[in-house]
Amino acid sequence: MEKPRKRIAGAIRDKERTMLKLIAAVGEIIKNEGYTALGVNNIAKKAEVNKKLIYRYFDNNVNNLIETYVKTKDYWIGLSGDMERLMAESQIDGGRPMVKTILKTHLSFFYTEEEMQKIVIWETSEKSKLMKEVGLKREAFGEEVFKLLLPNFEKSGVDFRAIMALQVAGIIFMVLQSKASGNPFCGIDINNPNDMDRILKSLDQLTDLVYDKAKS
Repeated sequence: MEKPRKRIAGAIRDKERTMLKLIAAVGEIIKNEGYTALGVNNIAKKAEVNKKLIYRYFDNNVNNLIETYVKTKDYWIGLSGDMERLMAESQIDGGRPMVKTILKTHLSFFYTEEEMQKIVIWETSEKSKLMKEVGLKREAFGEEVFKLLLPNFEKSGVDFRAIMALQVAGIIFMVLQSKASGNPFCGIDINNPNDMDRILKSLDQLTDLVYDKAKS
């Protein structure tokens, strides 16, 4: 009686291993060849599996495989699994410490994750149904975070949503620019640890200014 169970368990493990190999292959291709090389044949070759398995395990659509990979790398989508923690942290000083942590972790994460940098370049350089869907999922999570924080800024004259948009966009641009050209921006080079520390401290300072303004 145990043999059929073992065969089933073995098949499940084989499927999981194959899926992980395919997901890892997507990452390698994005990092080393760019998103334009994400074809079925190339992914299967990199993963050393039959391309039919991409369709079998990812609902007959290679974009489902790519989306699965992107979700594992996207900082904001990754945070969506921590909503209970975020809800609790949003109650501490109106979420001030939480906002500081989110912004600084986003900068550190995005600076070190080359694949995520390539994904954002893809998202911003051409129209893509897949990237649009990923972006909308990111926005949906962002809305949940804003629901926790925006009540702290009602009737304060502080446009917290717009300020967060500028900070997140600024983080993305500074990282991409520093990686592409290596040039400083406004005299600050975040490839230099001291300058990176200045930006991290400034994110704290900006958050304090925003919260203090809302309370004044």
